[in-house]
Amino acid sequence: MIRRNDRVRLDVLLRAGLSITDCALNLGVSRITVSKEVSRNGGRYNYNPFKAQREARKRRLEANQYHRKFDESNPETKATIKLLKLGWSPEQIVGRIKLEAKVKPFCVATIYNNVNPNKGLSKLLPRKHNKYRRTRNCKIRKGLRESLESKKSIDLRPEIVDLRERLGDWEGDTIIGREKTARILTHVERKSGYLLANLMLSVTAEKISFKSIEAFKKIPKQKKYSITYDNGSEFADHEWTERQAKISIYFAHPYHSWERGTNENTNGLLRRYFPKGTLFSNISEEQLTKVVKSLNQKPRKRLGYKTPHEVFHGVKLRTLI
Repeated sequence: MIRRNDRVRLDVLLRAGLSITDCALNLGVSRITVSKEVSRNGGRYNYNPFKAQREARKRRLEANQYHRKFDESNPETKATIKLLKLGWSPEQIVGRIKLEAKVKPFCVATIYNNVNPNKGLSKLLPRKHNKYRRTRNCKIRKGLRESLESKKSIDLRPEIVDLRERLGDWEGDTIIGREKTARILTHVERKSGYLLANLMLSVTAEKISFKSIEAFKKIPKQKKYSITYDNGSEFADHEWTERQAKISIYFAHPYHSWERGTNENTNGLLRRYFPKGTLFSNISEEQLTKVVKSLNQKPRKRLGYKTPHEVFHGVKLRTLI
């Protein structure tokens, strides 16, 4: 590194006719450092140490301020805002930009610091929700819940499912709308986080089974080994689903939502688009399909900022930025 006094000394040495190598020895730096310093500042016969110092300070200031330039005239800022509007978190934005190695991103703290004060943009940031808490009357509801006969417990599920080393192990549940009768049926692949979702305007065990069979018809045989459901009565026709979809079905323990953590987390992501109190009867299949596609194209930290779509389908890294 060449400092201000070194630049003055360098000017004197060059005027004395010393070579680049000799100048480097006198300054105690590498020959390449001196060569770059001289070439970018007019050459050995037009070298100006004071102008060189001003240019060096300017370059350093620009480098230090790069991550602070958060205004809409900046292309990096425009890209960041665009991805925030798609529902990406600051961490996902930074991680994906680094993965694609296309441009130098802002850091996560910079995005939060610049977006939070802006009322319009702050709404785009993901919010932290309260952790799951068991309700006080769960014991009462547990006694009233309809039991499912001949179901296979999660205890019988192969150990390989817990390792998340293969594609084809799914978790399933339903999200309830404001009208209670309408729901969204979700299936999430454990390793990739790939989501399948179907809108159900009315729910019976038979209809849930039919929709599940229909959804898994499009999935290759080597990508459907098991499904783990919760204990809702809507999955009472699980044996028919198992036979027709040719996939093993297991059930988590009652009130053990963490045993289907991937599904619960993905349902939380869906709730950002369809919050509690939403009338599902007002949602169209096209709207739901668009949201599902958006979630499957959103990078995940646990996937090394690849998307569920890229991991599930085994496609090459695509440019998303």
